[in-house]
This record gives sequence, structure tokens and C-alpha cells, in this order.
Amino acid sequence: MDIDSLTQLSINLSNPSLEQSKQLRMVCYAIADTIEGANRVSLWKFDQLKTTITCTAMLADGEFTEPEGVVLKAEDYPEYFNAILASDVIRAPDARNHPFTRCFNKNYFPAVNVYSLLDYIFSNDFAPFGIICCESVGEIVQWSDDDLANLKRAARIVSIFSNIRNLA
Repeated sequence: MDIDSLTQLSINLSNPSLEQSKQLRMVCYAIADTIEGANRVSLWKFDQLKTTITCTAMLADGEFTEPEGVVLKAEDYPEYFNAILASDVIRAPDARNHPFTRCFNKNYFPAVNVYSLLDYIFSNDFAPFGIICCESVGEIVQWSDDDLANLKRAARIVSIFSNIRNLA
């Protein structure tokens, strides 16, 4: 019997002795395996006031890292912050021209060759604490309803274990 990546993620995260770094790595790889076209996956954590997000984990070009000091501010990207907090999701196949994500054109998208973005909030006790960010590098991806459903499922898994494992 084959187990899909997100079910395996749930099983792995239920291990109480799993280090946080390994948890983050497993989350990124499971999402990249599940969301077709997401060849760049990152996890971001909100500050308490939801005015900044800090990157805690990134999978890019098959390499996992835990970047330090990568912070985005709501004052610099208000369209994005307002939209993600209002609706929990941003599906931007053409991210460079999407009204909520084109704000990243100046300092981000061209530098890493991002064309498409699919982001979803994950929560702790129904309060947003972070964002799962899926990006397509080098080409536009038409994110499907299945992609969004799988990303929501991944967010629920992370949210469940955030209460248990202090990922929040």
C-alpha cells in the first residue's frame, strides 16, 4: 500500500522526538512532492502583530535551508499582507501581474525567476501564525483546485502539530 506524502508527513510529525529542523525539512519536501509545479517551497512565520513574516525554512533547487534574517514587512508589501490575511490564500498563476503579488517584482521575483505563486496561511487555535509559500521558478503554473486542496491539507497538518510541537 502506497502512502501519499502528506499522510507520511502526519506520521512523521507525530514522532515526539523529531527535531524541529527535521520537521521543517519534512514539511517542505512533502509539499514540494504534493504540489505539482512548486519547485520552490518556503515556510514563513508572522510576528505577533502580523506586520512582518520571517522565513523559517526553504526548499529551492532541491536544497533545504533555514535562512536567517529573511524578513518581509507589511509596510513594504501591503497588497500581499492585506490579501493573505483577509482570505487565507493567494493563487497567482501569473504572479508578476497579479494585483496582490506584483509588489514583489522590484525586489524578489526577477532575482529568483519566480513566475507563479500559491500561498496559504496556517493557524494555531484558529489564529494565523504563518504562511506556506509555493512558487514556480522559470514558468507559469496554473494552480489547480487539487493543488489548493492539497496545500490546505498540508496547512491543517502543520497546524495540528504546531499545537503539539511548538512550531508556531
